[in-house]
Amino acid sequence: MRRGRPSREALLRYAAFQVPGIALAGALSFAAWSWFAVPAWAVIAAFALWVAHDVALAPFVAHAYETSARGGPHDLVGKHGVAETEIAPHGAVRIRAERWRATCARGVERIEAGAAVRVAEIEGLTVIVEPAG
Repeated sequence: MRRGRPSREALLRYAAFQVPGIALAGALSFAAWSWFAVPAWAVIAAFALWVAHDVALAPFVAHAYETSARGGPHDLVGKHGVAETEIAPHGAVRIRAERWRATCARGVERIEAGAAVRVAEIEGLTVIVEPAG
């Protein structure tokens, strides 16, 4: 599944998380050169490979640094489900494959079990629902 290119913000966030690793690689490279007499060309090559691996992986893993919420509870607003129990004013609904604690929206006193509902808003981990349609 192709997701497209990661956003600039995601790439910058990924780069920021790589800074400590690059600093550690630089410190270890310097220590290997100064304490163990490792040739400078080998130290520079090892450090360059470390940085190159971070750059090469960026397009593949930077999607994990996106800030848009996918699958979080706030993505449920506007989704439809079914009342599993009577909601008067509290009960339970099934939205997709998940069961949620539900409360009737303002102006709605009661929703029958089995009725189609629509998520109007979210309060914590409780969905505020209204009759669908």
